[in-house]
Amino acid sequence: MRTLPLIPCVITAIALAACGDKRAESGDANAAEVPAVSPEPSSVSTPTTPASTGPVSFQDAKSAYTGKHYDEAVRLFTAYTSQKPDNVWGYYMLGLSSWKAGDRDQAVSAFRQAIEKDSTHVKSRLNLSRVLLEQGKAQEALPEVEATLRFDSTSNEGHRLLGRVKDELGDPTGAVEAFKRAIVLDPRDAWSMNNLGRVAIGQQNFVEALGPIARAIEIDWSVAAFQN
Repeated sequence: MRTLPLIPCVITAIALAACGDKRAESGDANAAEVPAVSPEPSSVSTPTTPASTGPVSFQDAKSAYTGKHYDEAVRLFTAYTSQKPDNVWGYYMLGLSSWKAGDRDQAVSAFRQAIEKDSTHVKSRLNLSRVLLEQGKAQEALPEVEATLRFDSTSNEGHRLLGRVKDELGDPTGAVEAFKRAIVLDPRDAWSMNNLGRVAIGQQNFVEALGPIARAIEIDWSVAAFQN
């Protein structure tokens, strides 16, 4: 019986090993949430060859991004958005490129420009929310996530982000509800399971934490430290 007090410690050690550092948000946000963006609309003319001083095509800029030349992608998408100011995807990709290049302020600006062009652009709102969270601006991220869910209430990513925001704002009950909703929408959402477990740990509910974290590891053991 004397070993019973050790159970919370053991559970916590296992859980924290799975959770990683809750402050390290960039791994999932930058890697798992980068979508395959469609090229510019067919009505927009796209040069077939790169030009160093002439027009920049969406595909040229996107190639720099997918090739992980993020500073170059920022330069090209900056030029592209000047040439094609009505293409929301240009600003979106400028935001992603800036984020990857380490310039969060420029990423925020680009995502906001995309939203100004199209207020229903869910991907821009989602990634804007992620960058704001990285900047410690959960309160600013909240209306962006809420707007996303108004446009798409079935967005698993949206509910997961809402959970993160609620957690950062000190609302564990709201965070748990959001993470559980995200899991209902995607029963294999290991990130939300991990976060659900982490919130339980924060509430000293060690036994409750073990189930979702164990399930998260079962779904995706290859991820060494869940950081979302």
